[in-house]
Amino acid sequence: MTSIDIGMLGELDVRVAGAPVLIPGGKQRLLLAALALRAGRLLTTEELIDRVWDEDPPETARTTLRGYVKRLRTGFSRAGSGTAIEAVSGGYRLCVCPGDIDLERFRASRRKAAEASAPATAWRNGAGDHAARGAAAGRRGRTEELGRLQDALGQWRGRALSGLEPMPWVTSAADAAEEEYLQVCERRAELRLELGQAERAVSELRPLTSAHPHRESLWTRLLLALHHSGRTAEALLTYDEVRRMLADGLGVEPCASLRGVHERLLREDGPQRAPSVGSGRPATTPPAETPPAATPPGPNSPAAAAPAPKPPVPASAPAASPGSDHDPALTVGTAIPGGTGTSSNTDTPGGTDTDVAADAWTGSLSGAVAVADAAHPLPGRRKELAVLDGALGRGRARLVVVDGPAGVGKTALVSHWVSAAAAETSQPRFPGGVLHVDLRGFDTEPPLTTAEALTDLLVQAGCEVGELPAEPVALAALLRRVTTRNRTLVVLDNARDAEAARPLLPGGTSAAVVTSRNQLRGLVAREGAVRVSVPPLGPQDGARVLAACTGAAAGDPADVYELVDLCDGLPLALRIAAEELTHGGDSDPARLVGRLAAEATRLDQLDAGDEATSMRAVLTRAHAQLTPQQAELLHMLAAGGKLDFDVDDVAGLTGRGRNEARTLVRGLVMVNLVAQRGPDTFRLGDLNRLATVEWRPSDVR
Repeated sequence: MTSIDIGMLGELDVRVAGAPVLIPGGKQRLLLAALALRAGRLLTTEELIDRVWDEDPPETARTTLRGYVKRLRTGFSRAGSGTAIEAVSGGYRLCVCPGDIDLERFRASRRKAAEASAPATAWRNGAGDHAARGAAAGRRGRTEELGRLQDALGQWRGRALSGLEPMPWVTSAADAAEEEYLQVCERRAELRLELGQAERAVSELRPLTSAHPHRESLWTRLLLALHHSGRTAEALLTYDEVRRMLADGLGVEPCASLRGVHERLLREDGPQRAPSVGSGRPATTPPAETPPAATPPGPNSPAAAAPAPKPPVPASAPAASPGSDHDPALTVGTAIPGGTGTSSNTDTPGGTDTDVAADAWTGSLSGAVAVADAAHPLPGRRKELAVLDGALGRGRARLVVVDGPAGVGKTALVSHWVSAAAAETSQPRFPGGVLHVDLRGFDTEPPLTTAEALTDLLVQAGCEVGELPAEPVALAALLRRVTTRNRTLVVLDNARDAEAARPLLPGGTSAAVVTSRNQLRGLVAREGAVRVSVPPLGPQDGARVLAACTGAAAGDPADVYELVDLCDGLPLALRIAAEELTHGGDSDPARLVGRLAAEATRLDQLDAGDEATSMRAVLTRAHAQLTPQQAELLHMLAAGGKLDFDVDDVAGLTGRGRNEARTLVRGLVMVNLVAQRGPDTFRLGDLNRLATVEWRPSDVR
């Protein structure tokens, strides 16, 4: 039978003989995922109906289910594998081997990893030569185990089954897979320490602790890795940050094992390997610490050398300029006093008409989370907000890069976080206020010069324009001195590249957040920035955005989800679609779906009437940064309809070797024109594809 490969560790991905098979969104993807989770085994019709519709199946569920199976079979058959789904008495079975599914390959590699170091155990209790051979065998076993774990992690493309409707069984399966993934990562960190690879462990644990800030077992291993890298002071500072985060956010102390590692580090006799992680917690909440009194600067301190500016402008959330691709209207929080945001009733206990409409969009979607979540009014951004919160903790200088594709809502994310941080009045994180400048890096207007941006920031900080030096170097030095006095947050919005942001970074313990379509990896490499990548929204969160924007009555959830898919989950596109539903003369999502389904005119439908917000213009602004070779590749991918592709596809299209092809597509990834889904696998968004087809590489100057 022709080889089938089903990817579940990330978005559902199906390939037959290496070629992608298109599985329509919604119920058919749920059906295939349910069959794949029990590959080779029978699922009864009743079980499948429960997985596809949960507790609200239609009267025609059996007939509809047969239709879905028939469509899936047709898709497999066209790809060359006609016997993938077999009808058996009482139900259906997916006829694939466990090795054809990435989740099963992940688990198989994990089992082999556990077996790899087992033979060495018999040698460990000997003496003399026997013990020496046991030590060597143990090291070989750990090295082999580490390699097997790396093989397992190589299967991982993201959260399992992402993009599917959040049925209870989908959430349960995804949570279970993520727990296995984190356990493998933790074991990998332990093996790194045992094999003397502490620095590697630090680099691998950093993004994990950012993504899972409340998983204390990860922090335990990070502290040990820092200690064994000769960075005990940094480990102690990290522990203090974690302790504050847990106290402020959850009202608890670190768990016993994390406290134990901290105590051992204070004695400078840290363990040689990660201890087992306990779960014990004290029942009491730790008392709030009293911040130390500020020490006045001496006559020779850097702060004393700066001119005395006026009191800083009140902290305010960044407001996106009309020319940016960001979406400030998605920030549904209360404005900071003196800021530019707007108040919203989503914070009131009674809710609003928007809440009711939002519920209507998703109320029938199998127990989905209510739309109007007052604690998290920015749909689908909990994880990114948590990373920002952890990275910009009190008392430490931090730099965060927030990147993502055009129209994904980077400024909305930062604006919402700044609003929440500035609302902490008892112990403000940024007593020096928030300074914000739109650098216009990807804009209809020319980018700000370094001198213009620095002048803007210094005026916001209270300096008089007439007293400012003329040279950018002197302006940058003054900004660093001014921001040394009180911890300040500098928001650098819409940066074109790392060089546009570097001169604008604050001094002392002040922090900066930079938003950009460019991944700005140079700031990560040289300045140690934490990078937060903002992805498009999934169907559920996209439906929330539509509901919040339209206040419309309920529609068919399948139509709403398809509308989100046709907008590529981009909040900017969804808001344009919402405007069409609200004021376009036809509020039926099904009819708008029909119009957007026509590829030739889809971008015309997603045009708000000006260049600043036209999806066609917004999506192609980053093209000016491409080299001619990158531009040619992007156009070839778009013209060939290549949405999901790998390095071999790029090599075939360009006639280059794999290494050169990888370097070429990497340039598209770094400006978020292409998304990286896994090792050497990529995706081009559908709207980006349509915009690129109309654009030509010769347009790049």
